[in-house]
Amino acid sequence: MTPGRWTPDRRFAAVRFLAVAVGLVLAARMVQVQLVQHAQWRDEARGQWLKTRVVPAPRGSILDREGRPLALTVSSYRVGLSGTLVEDRGALAAALSDVFGGDPRHHQRMLERLGDRYRVLSAQTHLDHARRERLARFPEVNVQEQLGRVYPLDGVGASLLGFYRVDPDSTRHLTGLELGLDDLLAGQPGQARRVQSARRGEDHGEVVVEPARHGRDVILTLDADLQEICESRLAPAVQRTGSASGSILVIAPDTGDILAAASWPLVATRERPVAAAAAWVNRNLTVPYEPGSVFKIFTAAALLQCGAVDTTTVFDCRDGRFGGFEIGEAAGHEFGRIGFHAALALSSNRWFARAVANISPREHFRTLLDLGFGRGTGVPYPNEQDGTLQVPAGWSARSQETIAIGQEVAVTPLQLALAVGAVANGGTLLAPRLVDTIRDERGRVVERRPVRPLRRVLEPDVAAILGEAMENVVEWGTARGIRLDGLAMAGKTGTAQKARPGEGYVPGLYIATFAGYLPADDPRLVIVTVLDEPDWEHHYASTSAAPLFAAIVDDIRRTTDWLSDRRRDHITVPAPVGEDGVIVPDVLYLDAARAAQRLRLAGLEVTGGLEGGPVLAQVPEAGGRVAPGTPVTLTTRPARATEPSHAPDLIGLSNRQVRAIAASLGLEVMLEGTGYVERQDPAPGTPLSGAPITVSLEAAW
Repeated sequence: MTPGRWTPDRRFAAVRFLAVAVGLVLAARMVQVQLVQHAQWRDEARGQWLKTRVVPAPRGSILDREGRPLALTVSSYRVGLSGTLVEDRGALAAALSDVFGGDPRHHQRMLERLGDRYRVLSAQTHLDHARRERLARFPEVNVQEQLGRVYPLDGVGASLLGFYRVDPDSTRHLTGLELGLDDLLAGQPGQARRVQSARRGEDHGEVVVEPARHGRDVILTLDADLQEICESRLAPAVQRTGSASGSILVIAPDTGDILAAASWPLVATRERPVAAAAAWVNRNLTVPYEPGSVFKIFTAAALLQCGAVDTTTVFDCRDGRFGGFEIGEAAGHEFGRIGFHAALALSSNRWFARAVANISPREHFRTLLDLGFGRGTGVPYPNEQDGTLQVPAGWSARSQETIAIGQEVAVTPLQLALAVGAVANGGTLLAPRLVDTIRDERGRVVERRPVRPLRRVLEPDVAAILGEAMENVVEWGTARGIRLDGLAMAGKTGTAQKARPGEGYVPGLYIATFAGYLPADDPRLVIVTVLDEPDWEHHYASTSAAPLFAAIVDDIRRTTDWLSDRRRDHITVPAPVGEDGVIVPDVLYLDAARAAQRLRLAGLEVTGGLEGGPVLAQVPEAGGRVAPGTPVTLTTRPARATEPSHAPDLIGLSNRQVRAIAASLGLEVMLEGTGYVERQDPAPGTPLSGAPITVSLEAAW
């Protein structure tokens, strides 16, 4: 045998060695995979057959004091179709026809053209439970829930409510109360896992690991009717007076409830981007300014509270010299010896500048601080401002006199309104209330925010004297032009020079304010109107802010029951219903006609938008037990109808009804006057030419 030759034994030994080596390598690899890299490969496998997704939490609703929805979270669905998974085209076409409408043959042809591609059938559609279940039977159809925020009243109250939006990358954008109340509204997202298989089209379903927690519903103290009145009056007032901006605030003096907070510029509609960032900032809470003569109310409060003057105190107001500086009266106003009531009614700067020397700076400062100036109110609105009230150590030689007439101090309209409210209610400063009630997703009350008296700031007799003096302002003083028959009002005008940083007081720039309450003998509402930089013709508050106040009061008196014998201070909660009551059916996302039919078949009445699109909200909510015949109020998305060819009949409708009809029909309407429609051009039934419909409103119908 030749040495080195491959004999059978040697070949067998080589094969055996190779087999052992391969086995050892495989064993080592198995040890590496199963032991050393176990966690890594386990996680990778889970990632392939377990898909985890975040279950979004439905955001809580925001409602006004009467339960009318202001902000809602609405579920819509993105429906996609994977062509590679389609098996039974006929059955799928029939299902798509049932869900989306249309001829099944149309859907059949679409499926034939689809091939192996993926197609989005609808980026945003509303599906009820039955339709979702129908689509879920087909593995090739992907139905993904999307939560969107809608605002049924569109731009009404937009700067106060703010907005909530989530980008595709999950970045959240929030402003206004949507941000300030986010801890309550947001809820808690959950988690779900879907078990998949490598086999084509096989899906073992989804398991909710952690359910999402619904956000709380928040009922505000806001009154949507008052908010709309204020906004409808603010816009023409700003335009008529040539103002750069303005605001209107309404509160209830006995509770501190914020009932309306309008701010210019307004958001006309949320359907289009709003260019002006200022439209999302509510000036009533965030823009402090020097109030001018309206601040004399609180200087008078300090003087009376400290016993420095009484209603018979007279000062000679002919001389405007005060040491090293002078204080003048408003143009055309010159006074001799006058007393307290005349000084406030006619707004004498010199009287208050002289009177305030009878109290110490510390007493003056303490009264103003007690009235709430110089510090925030704690209202849940982002970026609320404290205003400015310097401590006496920082006052100059003329500070006390100028603060007495509303300079060297900055306040927000909310601070003004609360302080006026203390005069109206007999002397108690209240914390502002913007949130009334918090409810869970089943409508159960989890918290009621109480009225919060902060402190007594005025003795009752002092508040009564101030109230009488403020009535004189309207009866025969600087605001005598706004008197309304049969309604006693109390208030104060303020015309303040406007200062700019680095420039000081700018000639020709003013801020006009009127702050008042009504009825004077039974105060129910405090209203503060502010117009910033009105033109010269309207720069006095008596010609701008005060008439705006009167117009708002007139609208409230004619179109709401706030000034009638029937009070609306509290939300009415229905009494419990026995077991024989009717269970409210779920009609969310049904079209209005089908929703109404289902509710009537259940023995319930139907109110609300019956001509609109899908139902976005229902009150009472589904699942509750109510008495037979209970009305269910529906909120629907406005239907996108084509513009009508003939003019609708608007005769006899109120201004708000006209605007609602115009919005739903896509028509432009010009309103002239207030009240109810007496005439319209073109007349009802006349063919439309594309020009706006002009309607004339009268105070009575």
